[in-house]
Amino acid sequence: RTVDDAELMDLFEMFITHYAANIANTSRPYPGVIAALDAFSARGAKLAVCTNKLEVHARLLLDTLDMSRHFQALTGRDTLTVCKPDPRHLTGTINLARGDSARAIMIGDSETDIATAKAARIPVVAVNFGYATEPVSTYAPDVIISHYDDLADAIEGMMSSSHARA
Repeated sequence: RTVDDAELMDLFEMFITHYAANIANTSRPYPGVIAALDAFSARGAKLAVCTNKLEVHARLLLDTLDMSRHFQALTGRDTLTVCKPDPRHLTGTINLARGDSARAIMIGDSETDIATAKAARIPVVAVNFGYATEPVSTYAPDVIISHYDDLADAIEGMMSSSHARA
């Protein structure tokens, strides 16, 4: 059915209220992601989240899942003046984490993630599960993995190959 702008805004507000109240009811970290975060943190990596969710919702989700402790920065679509696929969303996130864009690697699961990394000239590892509407190979990421257990090897290979710029 067609709704006017006022009703659409009311429905959107109802959705956002419901979303926030139920943010982690069925959300769980992908298998292997916590171990990967722990391993990279132990090696001194600076980890950050760059998402097109509203920042408040991304923080709520990570807090509810006890994952916030892993990240030095988190930016949502409303944190900076730009959002993905604008490369400044990613580079701004890296800066907030006090990271180095020349040594950064993006991990993503969508066309938007891959396009953002490419626009920022940052290598990208794509997971072949998640939000992509087409197979992630369609978007030509630098590396594709099927499980977070493969992430360390993928990054090590990227860092030792021609992708490494440090």
